[in-house]
Amino acid sequence: MLRVLLIGIIGAFLAWGSYWAFGSRALERSVGDWIAATPEATAEAVEVRGFPNRFDLTLTAPAYDSPALGWSAPFAQVFALSYKPHHMIAVFPHDQSLRINGADWAISSADMRASVVTKVSSQMAGQPELNRATLVIDALRARGITGEALQAETVRIASRKLDDDPLAHDLGVEVLGLRLPPEVRALADPAGALPAEVARLHLDAVIRFDRPLDAAGASSARVRGLEVRAGRAEWGDVTLDAEGALEVDAAGLISGEMAVTVTEWQLLMEGARAAGVWDAGADPLISGLLSGLAREDGDETTITLPLAAERGTVYLGPFPLGALPTL
Repeated sequence: MLRVLLIGIIGAFLAWGSYWAFGSRALERSVGDWIAATPEATAEAVEVRGFPNRFDLTLTAPAYDSPALGWSAPFAQVFALSYKPHHMIAVFPHDQSLRINGADWAISSADMRASVVTKVSSQMAGQPELNRATLVIDALRARGITGEALQAETVRIASRKLDDDPLAHDLGVEVLGLRLPPEVRALADPAGALPAEVARLHLDAVIRFDRPLDAAGASSARVRGLEVRAGRAEWGDVTLDAEGALEVDAAGLISGEMAVTVTEWQLLMEGARAAGVWDAGADPLISGLLSGLAREDGDETTITLPLAAERGTVYLGPFPLGALPTL
């Protein structure tokens, strides 16, 4: 009996070792093949360790470089339990470099990690497809060429694929303790009447892509729509709540409608007036328009702005307010 037990234990160990060796080589090869087949992606080395219970993938000096997006880091690591390879944990270094549309940013954080769960899609010839994901960043700092630009105490982003739409994902975002870049704060609060820190940003939405987020399409997928079920910003005494739907055309231009409700909107208006955002001659027209919208809400401290976007330009009624970025 003891002999049979020993043979069983040894057999199980050899079988598990063979499974781990096969899986680690397959993972290392698939990542290497993807990098080789993707001109924008590079890495100095790809290594898998973690026997016997984990697949620990380490990329040395990974980088991604395209005209619109660039990213690099000293390393990146992805961990998965060997008996649960579809659930991966990614850990990023404290310092990274990011380039968006030609603007370079130095990114630092106390901790940045992501959780990704995939599942095999019957509609995509057995390819693993993103099912759900989370990203948590603590003590985020983003510095541009002018120095300190953006800070946040905590950033949480989560998504989950919708069962009834292969191209859509639930999206949740929460940002706590946000300090805006100076140029952005100057636009939103030109008189400096509000605190330096936005206490909380929250978004509950559905985001739609032009292709499934599987191994073949994730890097090239583009956003085609965003349905905002609830958006909220809490900034001092001012709160903003938004809901609506936006669509993105093939050129990346945004169109759609959004209702934005602002509490204590007079603070923003007084700041904009004091900073000379509009000509003094237009003040009676703008004041009358906004006051009339506030009276429609039944509470003059609250105003609901019916905003519309048409091919990248935002309008309040017939008045153009500015341009949205191209996606």
